Amino acid sequence: MSNNAPEIFVYKMVVDNGGAPCVAKNLLSLAICKPKIRKAAGKGAMVFGFGGKKYDERLIYIACVTDQLAGENYYRLREYARRPDCIYKSVNGKPELKKSAKFHTDSDHSKRDVGLKFENAYVLLSRDFRYFGKRGTADYKNNFPNLKKLVEGLKRGHRNHLNLDLRKELLELKNKMWKKNKRMKIGIPTDANFKLACNTDCPSASC
Repeated sequence: MSNNAPEIFVYKMVVDNGGAPCVAKNLLSLAICKPKIRKAAGKGAMVFGFGGKKYDERLIYIACVTDQLAGENYYRLREYARRPDCIYKSVNGKPELKKSAKFHTDSDHSKRDVGLKFENAYVLLSRDFRYFGKRGTADYKNNFPNLKKLVEGLKRGHRNHLNLDLRKELLELKNKMWKKNKRMKIGIPTDANFKLACNTDCPSASC
């Protein structure tokens, strides 16, 4: 693999309700789900989100990471304050759920989302993405057998390195989706229920 080859992260989503990822004003953000991926995926990485079994393993989104924010930045900068997934504010250096928060309101998710003092508050930003949401399909399985096998075989908490054939298929899928869809937001979130928790451990793979 060349030094210029992007890191690729693949995971299965248990919830697609607009919280993670969040798409607004031509910006995709991942702030309150997949903490390990948020920390590891730096600028230039690619993230593929596929639906879990209840979503028929549809392709939900592909994002090329254009920036990664760490610490309190996402939650303190005014330009992000009104984004739906900016659900915390900093109070004496500690996260506090905003009264206006739509997501993670059933209990205290802050430790997992951002950490006790924002030490886990890594946020991925993308201005180069394709979000399909409800309009995503599992058609990729017809053309990419290695990817089909990977997605169907991912188990909870499972991680592995992607081989060259898988990387090739994922990059081909990305290029195909970019060529086919000029708009970055193609569909709306699959779920309308904001109370569904998206930050549970779900299957993922990376390389």
